[in-house]
Amino acid sequence: MTDTELTFTDKHGGLLVITPSPLKRMLAYRQLSWFSTEAAGVLIGERRGPHLVVHRISEPGPGDIRHRCFVDRRGAHHQTAVDEAFISSSGMLQYLGEWHTHPEDSPSPSSTDLGTWQRHLIAGHEKMVLLIVGRKEIWAAKKDARIITPLLEA
Repeated sequence: MTDTELTFTDKHGGLLVITPSPLKRMLAYRQLSWFSTEAAGVLIGERRGPHLVVHRISEPGPGDIRHRCFVDRRGAHHQTAVDEAFISSSGMLQYLGEWHTHPEDSPSPSSTDLGTWQRHLIAGHEKMVLLIVGRKEIWAAKKDARIITPLLEA
């Protein structure tokens, strides 16, 4: 699964494409042992009309709070990664959304996830991406305004 891209689709034919490099990095944080803590970061990529392509991620680091079933992405390095990608790409690469892990095979958002996304992830005129990396599967959704719509693996 890590040598190729992973693609999801919405009900309108819009695609979410996760390129191999960020996919491999996220999968490296899967919670495969009982002492693994949740990990989180941001998704960085480009918007191609209705399609979103993830080219980079930020990874856990200093300032983040990580526990078995909780993560709080607080480190300033996440925003730095977005800023540097935006500048180095002349604005092509930008913040697309959030990713984090769950210690379950087939993840789904918790009530904490849903509440946090509704309060803190502002999806105005741009759709935002939400990913949860489980031990065996990845859950993906788009947030459009206040509506969170799960995506299907293509």
